Amino acid sequence: MKKQPVDVKSVVAYYDSISIKPYRRPFLPEGIPETPLPPIESILSLNRDMDPYVRRAASGRTKLFGDPCEVLSFIHLSDVHGVLELWDRMTEFLNHYADILSFALHTGDYCSGSQAEFIDCYAEGIPARRPILNCVGNHDTVDGNGKKTEKKPVHDKLFSHTGDWGVTFMPGPLPTAYRKDFPASNLRLFVLDLYYDQEAEAAWLRDELEQARRDGVHVLTAMHQPTAEIVDSPGVTFQNVTDFRAIADYSEVTPFDGIIADFIRAGGVHVANLAGHYHSDWFGYTKSGVLNVAVACATDWAGWSEGEKVRGTRSFDCFNVTAVDTNVSLLKLVRIGDQVDSSLREKRVLSYDYRAKKVLYNA
Repeated sequence: MKKQPVDVKSVVAYYDSISIKPYRRPFLPEGIPETPLPPIESILSLNRDMDPYVRRAASGRTKLFGDPCEVLSFIHLSDVHGVLELWDRMTEFLNHYADILSFALHTGDYCSGSQAEFIDCYAEGIPARRPILNCVGNHDTVDGNGKKTEKKPVHDKLFSHTGDWGVTFMPGPLPTAYRKDFPASNLRLFVLDLYYDQEAEAAWLRDELEQARRDGVHVLTAMHQPTAEIVDSPGVTFQNVTDFRAIADYSEVTPFDGIIADFIRAGGVHVANLAGHYHSDWFGYTKSGVLNVAVACATDWAGWSEGEKVRGTRSFDCFNVTAVDTNVSLLKLVRIGDQVDSSLREKRVLSYDYRAKKVLYNA
């Protein structure tokens, strides 16, 4: 059958109509009240079967091995796009597992389409028992007309609740890049901004990575999108098989891909770069050899996803519980929420040796 031309406006309108956009702020026109939505099953009960995986991801080998480093376990989500209900459901999960999850990391697009569609999830959402870190995404940088703004409104919206983050920000005014150390896990996390002060940030990152190499610390990086196009995947279900390249360009190389690659070539240990932006799952290496893990979107707007995000079902939520065990160079992913792609492949768990580049288990 001949492929039909796509009316993009009608497609966008369709995905808007099956999301919560017609019912909730910040998507409603001013003066239009929110529409009550029926209660739905909690994220905890919908994902009760994943409890053993979440708990085992956060644990290491028996203490008889004498491993010196603690396993670091946290939530990685991205692209919530102003959907407070989904942010709150993630926070409910984080709070329930606060004894084993150290924090949550949101890798950008905190605003919906632009800064004009903004809701302060930190202030209006349920209180979190662990820090929720944030990162600048492309939609966070533009006004209601799609024009890129100065840095201040971005900083004000995304970085006004950092008191419990425990991070070291890059020097300079209105910092949006930062480092967080986990000495008990021999791990250092760098969260990067792809949209402002990139030259200064690149110099800062080079110096910081060299120090991490000298210290023998394993490194996680995070930014809104993968460091460059993913060209080599180990064949896991956390890498989509849908050819999204047929409808979008994924070839952009960020300024940080080469810097991280240089760090790896110099003997530094890079676990992975955590990202979002694509709204679908990606797991693999760039041409320069940088491992990227892009998580599917946390929002319920499903236009770039593997399927519709149906409120009240498991598909509504989507994030990865992520764990790193530097004792044995193990990266572990546990998918909470949307676990099946359009080819009916399950993406529930993944265990990956990031030094040997070897899949230990995927199901």
